[in-house]
Amino acid sequence: MKSFYFIVLLLFGSVLSADESVLRWAADAESGAPNVFYENGDLSKLVGFEKDIIDHIAKCLGRRAEFHQNDWDSLISGLQRNLYDIVINGFSPEEGKENSAIFSNPYYACGLSLIVRSNTDNIKSILDCSGAIVGVLRSSKAEGILTSSLKNVKVIGYPNEYCAISDLKNKRVDAILLDGQIATYYIRKLSGLKIVDELDETKYSIVSAPGNRELMTAINEIIGDMQRDGSLDAIVSKWDLHNTSYSRLCETSSKMETASSNSESSGKQDKSTVQYVKVLPFFIKAACVTLMISILSMCVAIVLGLCFAIMRVYMPKWISFFAISMIELLRGIPLLIQLFFVFYGLPCIGITLPPLVAGILTLGMNYAAYEAENFRAGMAAVPYGQMEAARALGMNQWQSLRHVILPQAFTFVLPPLTNDFIAILKDSSLVSLITIMELTKTYMLIASNSFNFFGMGAIVALIYFLIGLPFAQLAKLAERHLKLEKRAYSSRKIGGRYNR
Repeated sequence: MKSFYFIVLLLFGSVLSADESVLRWAADAESGAPNVFYENGDLSKLVGFEKDIIDHIAKCLGRRAEFHQNDWDSLISGLQRNLYDIVINGFSPEEGKENSAIFSNPYYACGLSLIVRSNTDNIKSILDCSGAIVGVLRSSKAEGILTSSLKNVKVIGYPNEYCAISDLKNKRVDAILLDGQIATYYIRKLSGLKIVDELDETKYSIVSAPGNRELMTAINEIIGDMQRDGSLDAIVSKWDLHNTSYSRLCETSSKMETASSNSESSGKQDKSTVQYVKVLPFFIKAACVTLMISILSMCVAIVLGLCFAIMRVYMPKWISFFAISMIELLRGIPLLIQLFFVFYGLPCIGITLPPLVAGILTLGMNYAAYEAENFRAGMAAVPYGQMEAARALGMNQWQSLRHVILPQAFTFVLPPLTNDFIAILKDSSLVSLITIMELTKTYMLIASNSFNFFGMGAIVALIYFLIGLPFAQLAKLAERHLKLEKRAYSSRKIGGRYNR
């Protein structure tokens, strides 16, 4: 036994010692060109100009670079949880964040490019976007610029640039505002787009947690060396990312102090910057959107589910086979895949749905498969003699279903319907991936900008709970009204007969 513990400690110690020689860095490689991305979709070929910068920094530090994938919105929260050492993914220092994270000296700079379709003539500058729908990367600097400079512009945030460009080509948005190097990369790759305006300037910095000041000081020294010896310029030239903003950065870098001013800042988060009262109206508005999506989706699910159940039980075999196929298909494909297929896939065949319609329809169709099985079980719980009695009274099949079978089946279906509504309320968070500003997406935007995932998360969790609780109570009241318990008791078999 002692030898076993010795081996475990030895292995554990070797892992710890190995970790000391690893530089853990994170980025979002999903459609992250040209910063960090997988070349031609090959998950074994991680490339990008920021990846080259990290490789050079790791080499200078004498460490092995280890990549960690994370969603862009969650990169900073993962950094605070010590999942990795640094983040490099087009982050720029913003006011109010220095106390929660350390930003390195800038390694790149670019402007923001306004992209429109090639046949668009009414938008020639950012000022022409008044009243238009403009897409940006969510939680990006471009989002703040649009909302502050234009009053009646509708801004839609996207998880990655490809989704934004896809919606621009599919005419869901009028323009998109992206970082210059991203815009240039995709303009070269895709046809039918053009850049009409350049504005502002963004500087990119590596981000780390406040406790990694020594590491950030070393990284700042390496960035300065890369700027002086031309290795940084060689990486930028390799990816053809030269621009006037980067040239100005190179000119002023020699005049900048090597020490990182951000590293000297206090590591204590200023709680006064988190204004819970100010964000409550945004959460309440988003909760209303979530509730609306959930209710409408559940209505679609109930109607379609009831149709599928009737088709499966009471229709001819070929119709029943179609219903069974649809139920199994909708249950067998993940909801997220269905959502992306409806929103991003259908436009490829000429069917373009608004985000809200796509989200409601997808959630409703997915849950319709489950409701169909609930209704089928409810109808099976009604004794077959009820149908025979109704037909004997002169009712046709539809009248028997409507007046006799379904009212009784509904009493058995109500409890699982309530559970499914609470489930669809939570699954509605997935529509945040198709640009809908519901509760979860609002939480990610506010939390990622305030660096307060715990406090904001607690508020959102409470809101979800408060939304679902009344519906659970309403279901209990409905069950009492329908006297489910009394029905169940009175239908027990006693001596081989039902006690009526």
